[in-house]
Amino acid sequence: MNGLNEEPMAPQNFLYGCVLEAGKEVVFNPDDDDFEHQLDLRMACVDPSTKDELHMVEVEGQDTEGQKIKAALVSLKPSTLPSVCLGGFTITPPAVFRLKAGSGPIHLSGQHLVMMEADESFDEDDDDEDEEEEDVKTSKKRPATSPALKAQVCLTSLAFVVLSLSKMEMKTTHILPPSRKK
Repeated sequence: MNGLNEEPMAPQNFLYGCVLEAGKEVVFNPDDDDFEHQLDLRMACVDPSTKDELHMVEVEGQDTEGQKIKAALVSLKPSTLPSVCLGGFTITPPAVFRLKAGSGPIHLSGQHLVMMEADESFDEDDDDEDEEEEDVKTSKKRPATSPALKAQVCLTSLAFVVLSLSKMEMKTTHILPPSRKK
């Protein structure tokens, strides 16, 4: 593929959540080979019924060479650290989550990102429904952007704010009268 005739890809976002308990694994590996999938984890937290002990969540995935790799994702203790924002930890399937320590339950939540061509959807056969939906829709939510694009937009906005503030500072110094010594 040379990239000249490729359709633009748009992420479709779906809520993801799972509960980890001792002795049980949770596997994230969508069966759909037509689209690229990613899991963007946002939060890990204890359940109200979780015992006050250390809980360590381990994730198993693949590195860039396709080799299996295991890593500690988060350690939680209800009395001291009941939840952690994972800040958009993104992993490509297959991924396996398990409790390495503790009895759980521990909740993981985030977004399941499905990359598809901009004009595709999961309901390609429902042309009649699409026509009906066009009449009913008054506003359309746009899908969330990828974490990398969000960071780029955030940095661009930050640079604009800093630039604006420095211009205001320059204007302010010219407006204020010089201090007088008495």
